[in-house]
Amino acid sequence: MTAALVIAGVAACKNPVQNNEPQEKKDRQWEVIGPGGGGATFIPTFSSSNSNKFLVRCDMTGSYLTQDGGQTYRQINFPNGATSFAYDPKDPNIVYAGSSVLSRSTDGGKTWSQVFPDKREVVKTYYTGDHANFYVETKAGSLYESGNINNIRIDPVKEGTIYFTVANWFFFSRDNGITWTKKDCNTPVDFIYTNSSSAKNDVYIFTPAAIIVFEKTGGTFSEQPLPAAVRNAFSFTAGTRKNTDSIVFYTIHHDPLLEINAEFGYSEIWMSEDLGSTWIQVTDTVITNSGSGVKPSFSMIKCAEQDAGNAYVVTNRYLQQTDTAQLYWYGAIKTSDGGKRWQWCWKGGGGSGRYAVKDGQDAANLSDAWVQKAFGGEYIRLMDVGVYPADGNIAIVTDWYRTMKTTDGGKTWEQVYSVQHGEGFVSRGIDVTTAYGVHFDPFDSSHIAISYTDIGYHHSYDGGKTWIRSADGVPAAWVNTCYWVVFDPAVKNRVWSAWSGMHDYPRGKMTRNPQWKQNAKGGVCVSDDGGKTWTPVYEGMGFDSPTTCMVLDTTSPAGSRTLYAAVYNKGVFKSTNGGKSWALKNKGLEANTCAFELTLTHTGDLYLVVSATPQHKDGKRGRSFYSGAVYKSADNAESWQKLTVSNELLFPNGIAFDPDNANRIYLGCWADIDLSDLIGGDVARSTGGNEKLLMPGGVLLSEDGGTTWKNIFDEKQYVYDVAVDPRHKGRLYINTFNSAAYRSDDYGKTWKKLKGYDFHWGQRPVIDVHDPEKIYLTTFGSSVLHGKPETE
Repeated sequence: MTAALVIAGVAACKNPVQNNEPQEKKDRQWEVIGPGGGGATFIPTFSSSNSNKFLVRCDMTGSYLTQDGGQTYRQINFPNGATSFAYDPKDPNIVYAGSSVLSRSTDGGKTWSQVFPDKREVVKTYYTGDHANFYVETKAGSLYESGNINNIRIDPVKEGTIYFTVANWFFFSRDNGITWTKKDCNTPVDFIYTNSSSAKNDVYIFTPAAIIVFEKTGGTFSEQPLPAAVRNAFSFTAGTRKNTDSIVFYTIHHDPLLEINAEFGYSEIWMSEDLGSTWIQVTDTVITNSGSGVKPSFSMIKCAEQDAGNAYVVTNRYLQQTDTAQLYWYGAIKTSDGGKRWQWCWKGGGGSGRYAVKDGQDAANLSDAWVQKAFGGEYIRLMDVGVYPADGNIAIVTDWYRTMKTTDGGKTWEQVYSVQHGEGFVSRGIDVTTAYGVHFDPFDSSHIAISYTDIGYHHSYDGGKTWIRSADGVPAAWVNTCYWVVFDPAVKNRVWSAWSGMHDYPRGKMTRNPQWKQNAKGGVCVSDDGGKTWTPVYEGMGFDSPTTCMVLDTTSPAGSRTLYAAVYNKGVFKSTNGGKSWALKNKGLEANTCAFELTLTHTGDLYLVVSATPQHKDGKRGRSFYSGAVYKSADNAESWQKLTVSNELLFPNGIAFDPDNANRIYLGCWADIDLSDLIGGDVARSTGGNEKLLMPGGVLLSEDGGTTWKNIFDEKQYVYDVAVDPRHKGRLYINTFNSAAYRSDDYGKTWKKLKGYDFHWGQRPVIDVHDPEKIYLTTFGSSVLHGKPETE
């Protein structure tokens, strides 16, 4: 980018309405901004005594706790993200969360402490891999097993007794987590169950092969194999019928004689009312889909544990054959009588079941926010379900974008992720998608935009208080992700945006398919109404050009702007007529053309970051891969020179320059990754095994325009990008995948962690051009945070 762009308020690739918020929110260091929702949430978990208290988690590591039924949320961050929650049935202020460790809160989720493993057993913690996964290393003799803590349950009768599982292992403590015992169940545990009445003496441990019964008093285990027809079942759930001690088990089973493709199979529901001694297949015609003759695909089932006559099952594929077409439905199906009769309580689809194709309908009984207008009629996959233990009429169902709640047994569903104000929407505190940048209209200080994964371009006309999605005119094949936005600093309402049908570049998993370049779609759009509508401009570039970054040369004529675009599957393109046509400018680039980020200095030098990626020799998957690289052009992209940043492998992410000295260049880099992160675990194992790819992470500095480099930050950290603050000399910001962001006030000689920020996967720091004392932090999965960058 150019210094002029920064001053003008253009964030290029370096280039609530009323004040009625609760005091707790006002006191937070960082405010999450955005429309709310936008990504998938999972494991909705209610307090057993108050339906207004529940937790959900996002697969992008954030967890969200509400005390008011989903009106507002507090975000809680655990490295790697939470995989299980549990409320103490005797005290709703005691909450447990499982991630790589077991954590407990005794104040309703405000503060958390580690319960297991005991911190005295921990030798070290560290991050590694393409997603900077968090690991715990313990002393010899520790019971700790590396992996995700699941199935947390607090005994409703025996004081201080806690249960959880890690893969095959069942753990229990009888002294509130001070000491532990573990049992190897030989196969991964799916679910555990106990209650305060008919199962008060036992814990039922469900695996795909058997039910293992743990007798609490004697500490003995007994095993009851599942019958052959039920073996390899999953998504077990259990509870007692309302006001009785009668226990019912439910589970899902894919027909093994038919194709099972990942999470999609041809499913059956089975039940047991005698503690698993016998199982009965549900034959209700809605469940079997006997009318079409094709079994549905079910993904999870959940009952109310004290009202188990009420159960919900999620279907991600339910086919209906008509005289002219096969219709694709999805949604949730419910029983209110313990499995005898089932009926739809959420039915969407009726079209082809294709992503981004609006040939179906959203469920008619949803009261939604912005998502329905944006994506209604497309295939929207449901992700999870949670039911309030005491009343099966209260439940949460989540999908690709939304968290929805019913209080009437599924007759109606109300969104609990966003609030509408006028034409815009504001988050309730549950923002669950990736943001790449924050972009500022140089003609209107109240007009701000965010470039998002999965939900595209959103902008605000009230300084970020409310948000409106705007993707009209963007081709359906591109609309998944808006990677970047550039406002013209001299032409009012003119905006360019970078689009891709594939999200999550530059993470290695996105390019493992040898056909990824041929399958990729994307390009550039232009708007002359401030981003309200868009026109694709890809002549010379092609419709198949996923674009991840753009920079604008502000010295070019306003009527025929020079633009540069990083196209992830092709390289660098240049336009000298405002994007109407493009020319490929790859002279000097080597075979790896995964162009990710561009930076244009005020002296006219261009810098390009190229990402590491598999080679796919002869169009096949294999062990070979390309290292990342950094290039420089001093002649307007007519030629490129590869810079010698390191003698090792390299995975650069972001690059910035000092506006007071264009030769001072800062490069954010990824640290060590595994070979499998790039080529996939299956290929690594079949071609000689996995290996660690050693790379210098952190921040590298050049003070001579890229000729020589030195590391000025911890090389084991995964730094996504660097921002130079032009209003505070010597001040830099970096954001990382290490649960932290940092600030330097001396050109990178020393660094301090930003106070109050601990999201695992941080992306770009963005200077707030309207407030010199604030910045924005974009994230991989938690929208954008805005606040004062005070240090610890």
